[in-house]
Amino acid sequence: VFQHFNLFPHLSVLKNVVDPQRISKKIGAAEAHETAVELLEMVGLGGKLEHYPSQLSGGQKQRVAIARALALKP
Repeated sequence: VFQHFNLFPHLSVLKNVVDPQRISKKIGAAEAHETAVELLEMVGLGGKLEHYPSQLSGGQKQRVAIARALALKP
């Protein structure tokens, strides 16, 4: 599993998952938000939506990156 998570430090956890969907997949804001919340809850970070990467542990950052990858439906 990757060790450098490439999270945007100036964006919240939620925005780190929503924005890539909107930019690369051209998904609407409501659908991207819904998908992001669902995936973040799935990886156990439902309570950390408004936190920033600097406020998370390494494992939590890794789970945000996993949720972001899954949101893009590779």
